[in-house]
Amino acid sequence: MKITYLCHSGYAAEVDDRVLIFDYYEGTLPEFAETAKLYVFASHVHPDHFQKHIFEWERDFREIHYILSDDIEVKGPEGRCTYIGPRKEISLDGMKIRTLRSTDEGVAFLVHVGERTIYHAGDLNWWHWEEESDEYNEMMRRGFQYEIGRIEGESIDVAFLPLDPRQEEQYAWGFDYFMRHTRTGCAFPMHLWGKYETCDRLAADSISEPYRDRVMRVRNQQQVFETDG
Repeated sequence: MKITYLCHSGYAAEVDDRVLIFDYYEGTLPEFAETAKLYVFASHVHPDHFQKHIFEWERDFREIHYILSDDIEVKGPEGRCTYIGPRKEISLDGMKIRTLRSTDEGVAFLVHVGERTIYHAGDLNWWHWEEESDEYNEMMRRGFQYEIGRIEGESIDVAFLPLDPRQEEQYAWGFDYFMRHTRTGCAFPMHLWGKYETCDRLAADSISEPYRDRVMRVRNQQQVFETDG
């Protein structure tokens, strides 16, 4: 599987004859084979996860379909869009797509494509903020752990997970919890806000010892990874 980091939470995963693009925000798309089938996912309406100009891509690709969280009210190309809410499951062109409820807006995606399983968290994360109340932070903890509990023990080939430096000492709580409660082969940090040194921070953090060899270090936009997943 070939994976390209686009920007922020945006990734492209090339799986056999398909390309899955998640949460495009900005950046240049890689060149894909003319015969590739594109599936464009957007986890929620926030502008760092969804930009409506993704609908212009239909001019360049004959086979393209958009899978969008139903909090996105922008109407896309007729016949090419599927809108999906939290805790739903659909089949599309042989793929099985399942959603979780975000602890912010929209959904997280669990996609079974061929023999692979790909997870993209969107903004489903353990959001803990020092300036918020204990009640708010407890609500976030419970909501996040409940949703991850719905896929606990799941075998996941590739996961795209928030690792947000703005959370300061709690920057890796969600990432760590996910890795300890799923069987994830390869994890890609996202939502880094350009602070790629956060990947090095996690690698040096003792909490990552059980899984750090399965965490990819993101350095720059357009970085390409090849995985066995």
